[in-house]
Amino acid sequence: MRLLRAYHSYEVVGLSSFPRSGPALVASTHSLATYENFMLGSTALDVLGRRPIILADDLAFKLPPVGDALRDIGIWPGKRDKAVEILRRGGLLGLGPGGMREALRGTSRKYSFDWEGRYGFVWVAMQTGAPIILAACPAADDIFDVAELELTEKFYARYHLPLPVFRGLGPTLIPRPVKLWHVFDEPILSDVPPDEVSEAHVLEHHAYLVERMHALMARAKEISGLN
Repeated sequence: MRLLRAYHSYEVVGLSSFPRSGPALVASTHSLATYENFMLGSTALDVLGRRPIILADDLAFKLPPVGDALRDIGIWPGKRDKAVEILRRGGLLGLGPGGMREALRGTSRKYSFDWEGRYGFVWVAMQTGAPIILAACPAADDIFDVAELELTEKFYARYHLPLPVFRGLGPTLIPRPVKLWHVFDEPILSDVPPDEVSEAHVLEHHAYLVERMHALMARAKEISGLN
């Protein structure tokens, strides 16, 4: 990850307001490359001294050797009970609420996010009393060009397997060395007591988070020099 950070001249904006201790849930945008969020975790370790647990799509854990290797470096399957356990232990948790569905969107929809119906991260944060910290890295969508294919969407919807058609540097699959900024928002803490959280509270908080994320994306695009 440190090599990739150098390759992309990676920078993080907003670390000064990041909690140095206690539970925190980082919810970030998700490109096809995906590794921008692993670079964020690497930065948290180097700069803050905090080793995060990053939740990933269950697909990555289908092969035991791969799954074991991922767990060794702090990447775990995206299970709600595991997320609750991490936060209740005062840990730092990172995830991309949009998951593979967001990552597979075509280049025509770059610099956007898709959290529709993704309420699990809100439940987890509200039930544990942990703040949510939004993070946006829109320039990661320029690492690859992703074709907008109906087949890709249908295949994922039916089999939950990614089948993207994409390219990177020139005609290759080598990631483009685009400069990347990850931009943080201020920590957002719900005022609903954890033992009183209802579905209505989660829906309301989710809507607020999406609104804040739109504003953060606009700010991150400006910092990144994107149209």
